[in-house]
Amino acid sequence: MLLIGDVWTMTEVGRAEAVHLEGDRITDVGLEHDLSARYPRAKKFRFERITPGLHDAHTHPLGWGEQLEWLDLSGVHDPREAARRVAERAKGLPPGTWIRGAGYLFDHYPHRSLLDELVPEHPVFLRSRDLHSGWANTRALELAGVSRDSADPEGGAIVRDGMGEPTGYLLETAQGYVQRILPPGSVADLERGLRDLARRGYTATHHMGWCPLEYPEELARSGRLPLRLWWAMDKDNWRGVEPGWRGDSLEVAAVKFFADGALGSRTAWMIEPYSDGTHGIVLDPLEYIREQGEAALRAGFGVVTHAIGTQAVRGLLEVYAQLAPLASASRPLRMEHAQHVRDEELPRFEGLPLALSMQPIHALEDADLVRHHLPGKEHEAFRLRDLWNTGLPMAFGSDAPVAPPDVLAGIQASLHNPLNPAQSLTEEETLWAFTRGAALAAGWPHHGLIRPDAPADLTLWEGGKPVGRVFRGEVELG
Repeated sequence: MLLIGDVWTMTEVGRAEAVHLEGDRITDVGLEHDLSARYPRAKKFRFERITPGLHDAHTHPLGWGEQLEWLDLSGVHDPREAARRVAERAKGLPPGTWIRGAGYLFDHYPHRSLLDELVPEHPVFLRSRDLHSGWANTRALELAGVSRDSADPEGGAIVRDGMGEPTGYLLETAQGYVQRILPPGSVADLERGLRDLARRGYTATHHMGWCPLEYPEELARSGRLPLRLWWAMDKDNWRGVEPGWRGDSLEVAAVKFFADGALGSRTAWMIEPYSDGTHGIVLDPLEYIREQGEAALRAGFGVVTHAIGTQAVRGLLEVYAQLAPLASASRPLRMEHAQHVRDEELPRFEGLPLALSMQPIHALEDADLVRHHLPGKEHEAFRLRDLWNTGLPMAFGSDAPVAPPDVLAGIQASLHNPLNPAQSLTEEETLWAFTRGAALAAGWPHHGLIRPDAPADLTLWEGGKPVGRVFRGEVELG
């Protein structure tokens, strides 16, 4: 098979005009005239652009598959509008039917009475875009057993009114009160999420938690994995699991920790306080990450840590400096998000065996939140250029379902940083982070580039957008 077009190899070769495939491997790259003469009987396909297969370097594919079935509240900033949409969804549903939704971003914590007024007979649970907080109505709180006597769990908080009564808003782990009574996600939900990613032109994704390992293992055994899947285990269930590959499409590779929460829920851990005087929430203490991270590395896993706030980033750099001797190219340390970084921390990134996994798409929604919650600190957010200049591998993704896995939106946010244009990257740098950089963050040295003997995982482009892919040597369009 001969693919002809503007070939972005992500190697020292730079650009080429054609790539030849045999089976599931790349066999040749070069000029169209040369490869056409060399392989005269090869079946030809012509595209505007051909790149290494796109990775979404940070997803929760089970959650994405579930959320595709939920009420979509993306772009909603007014709690009253969210309540109105819930009421529309409730029409025709039998009383007692759960209504679930996600995607909103509010600048304050709303009260359950807004939902109660419009949807009194249906339990409602809505999750913020960042998934670090949730909003429940009274019916849902009653079913979950949440009352004024309920304790705040470690790493979370029940927002209360002046009388100590729950308002219906739950921060971080306090969402578990409601989540534990909801039906769990299924293998079908995971498969739905993965197939949506494949349909968008991705050939790989990096799973970042909240799914039983048995689900992807079942898909791998039955040959139903539609892309390559790099898997990070939740911090509470990795022991006793053997790291490594299950077939050629699933690698159990790392253990995931959370240093803090997220900006939209005001739970990201900050050095300087938010405008309301709070500093966010610590989820996994730094010493716990160091101790458990060392154990995971010695067991053959990599270490992945969510760090969004300035204090979380600073503290995690200290932890990773201690863990660095145990890391390797196949098991690099990873910092997920690195969203708010002070000037003082930038020199401390250089030289660490660290990959930076970031989501430019978040800047599109978070820019206004940064201005609202952290006035005067805008320069510390989404420092793509500054972090690129550290020389560390940068991997881009979406954090779906926190944001849709829309690679074009991610590219545009990287090319035109909405908070600070000087922090933008070039198109080549951006695509590198979605391909080669993401492969290096996974510890996959032979992926994310177009050269002989590399896997034939490619993304095909027309009109400036992905229109298909080559996966395991097969062309898939539409």
